[in-house]
Amino acid sequence: MEGFGNAVKAICITSAAVCLLEHLVDGTRLRYQMKLLLNLIMAVVVIMPFVKGGASFELPEISTRQPVSDTALELYNRRLCREMADNIGGVLYSQIAAQGILCEKIDIEINISEDGSIFISKVTVSAEDFGAVAEVIRNSLGKETEVVNGNI
Repeated sequence: MEGFGNAVKAICITSAAVCLLEHLVDGTRLRYQMKLLLNLIMAVVVIMPFVKGGASFELPEISTRQPVSDTALELYNRRLCREMADNIGGVLYSQIAAQGILCEKIDIEINISEDGSIFISKVTVSAEDFGAVAEVIRNSLGKETEVVNGNI
């Protein structure tokens, strides 16, 4: 690793010297020739550690598939369920309000199966007219949707 550090130091010092010399010869007739010479010197300084074997790079072995921890997947699924419940609840709330029904609270339980399927297991509603709200929800989500009265 020390060889690599020395190579980096040499490149930095050479870069600073090249920059300084370019500014000094900028107004002269030989500036293009000097620029070429400085670029060649820079190339030699950069290539030299590899030729001497002073610097070697080893890339880490990257596996094609990174395992996903169960905890991360569980957190992702919980977050996804929560966001979907909020989105679906907002849509249902606006549909219920469009019918002129007062609805206090909508709680939606969403589950994600092992194969990635998402389904709504239960909707709990607190409303004055539970029957009308339940009908709006079943019309939106399907007749088989379990709607529970949250006022009880």
